[in-house]
Amino acid sequence: MNIIHEQMEKEVITLIFREYPDLRDQINKARITKREFTGVGFFTDYHKDDILWEEEMIISDVGAILNNSIEVGFVFFLRKEEVPTLECYMYGDPLPDQIESYEVFMYEKFAGDVYKVPKK
Repeated sequence: MNIIHEQMEKEVITLIFREYPDLRDQINKARITKREFTGVGFFTDYHKDDILWEEEMIISDVGAILNNSIEVGFVFFLRKEEVPTLECYMYGDPLPDQIESYEVFMYEKFAGDVYKVPKK
């Protein structure tokens, strides 16, 4: 785990919760209780007591390009009786050992709930 990884997570949280500034700020300040690297992504668990929110949410409209070539997606799970968790998942590539650069983005939504990476 390196500083750039932590910065990326905060940017991802900021974008995921762009419409919920109070929740975004709570999550960005919350204590991280566990990080699990699976080889094809990771899970970051947040201390449940640091996030005061009643509404259940699963948000997955944010992705990133790692090291200029590897696309990843993110899902944030916020459920009443579970630990708040950020999941990063891969599209077939292994998670790089070192994140040297990243670019966070929102997926563009098309008809039929199809999401695509926005073009530059």
